[in-house]
Amino acid sequence: MRNPVTTAVWRRSVPALALAASLLAASLLAALAGLRPVPHAEAARGDYVGAAACGRCHPEAYASWQASAHARADELLGEDASAACLSCHTTGEAPAGPVFFGGVSCESCHGPGAAYARDDVMRNPHLARLLGLRDLSTAAARDALCAACHEAQTRLRPFDAASAYRRIEHR
Repeated sequence: MRNPVTTAVWRRSVPALALAASLLAASLLAALAGLRPVPHAEAARGDYVGAAACGRCHPEAYASWQASAHARADELLGEDASAACLSCHTTGEAPAGPVFFGGVSCESCHGPGAAYARDDVMRNPHLARLLGLRDLSTAAARDALCAACHEAQTRLRPFDAASAYRRIEHR
């Protein structure tokens, strides 16, 4: 024979648990919906491989980067650059940690490469994206990523993402 008190408590607790789970899921989705790309924020220690590693398979893009202002972006900063400056002028864990690469290199835009940089992974674009390679195939995606740094602070001149991308475009 069922205990009427236990049955009544169980019937009230199942809907309450379902409601709590739904509210938690909705809160999480709402929080995630407002996120935008922030340089280096998603990476953990050791996730970066450096531009030279990318250059072994992408020599033309690497040579183009070496000749660009992005490669020397960290040189514009003084000795006591703030964490906010380092987050856009370097690649890696700055300001979250002491390990970073000078300049705005491959992984600043394409994402930390430790998980996707292997040749067998890069030959499968879907897998590479699942493992962290940012999809920059659309102008909107590129513009949003560039704006995270180029429009984050007051600038002396307006930033034109389309013309800037034409200067650094590579395949």
